[in-house]
Amino acid sequence: MADQTVDVNLLTGHYILCGAGRTGQSLVAHFCELQLPLAVIDQDAEVLARVSHNATQSGASLVTILGDATEDETLERAGIKSARGLVAALSHDKDNLFTTLTARALNPALRIVARVDDEAGNREKLEKAGANKVVSTEAIGGMRMASEMVRPEVVRFLDQMARVRAKDKTLRFTELPLSKIIIPELAELIEAGRHSGSTALQIKDIGRYTGLLVVAVKPAREQADDSAAGEAIYQIKKRYRFAPRGDTELHHDDILMVIGTQDKLEEVTGSHPGGE
Repeated sequence: MADQTVDVNLLTGHYILCGAGRTGQSLVAHFCELQLPLAVIDQDAEVLARVSHNATQSGASLVTILGDATEDETLERAGIKSARGLVAALSHDKDNLFTTLTARALNPALRIVARVDDEAGNREKLEKAGANKVVSTEAIGGMRMASEMVRPEVVRFLDQMARVRAKDKTLRFTELPLSKIIIPELAELIEAGRHSGSTALQIKDIGRYTGLLVVAVKPAREQADDSAAGEAIYQIKKRYRFAPRGDTELHHDDILMVIGTQDKLEEVTGSHPGGE
């Protein structure tokens, strides 16, 4: 199977998945649900054909690249220099390490999430290679199983939230940088705060003009170090303001954690949730 015909110059602001194994195929399904632009790299033509077929069946589209994700040329064919993010989900830690190193060299601004099997031995190596986040699929699986046991209704609610297809009913729990908001009334307040250094924007303004529920706020001053792994709960609480009051003031660089319908999120930002 050859690459799907695509002009690499047309690939911009997209995501790249390296490795379409079991973990990768699950990620593809999620990206297709969200209708996010995705390029998938794998060395198995049959796997790529199956991924492409499943995407088409779900009404989504993606680009497939047949090749070795650890090589510069393959990543360049996937539009690495204009990509928004890359997931290294290859079968072996050493391959994810090489892919991370190569991707970081080709695009210093890229967000990289890498899979790890030997967490104790390789997490630090992947972080030093340039991964923004390192994820252990075994640890995530264990957390899911524990949640299914002790918080089954919460898990069921979140799963159902993700499965709804109608835009006016699909609830998303997502991040919303204030800088992305295009609602005129809010954009004016945000821009005024940017220039004056002060703020006239409060949490209640977000609900009033958008209908979104603000669950937490990540202040601008807490965004510098996002690399800590296994944080203690008190450290997380210091970095986020949970259940903020309506009169909580906001800074123009703050990031909100919000719940809202997909159509409302698109209206607020002018783009699909998770997209540019």
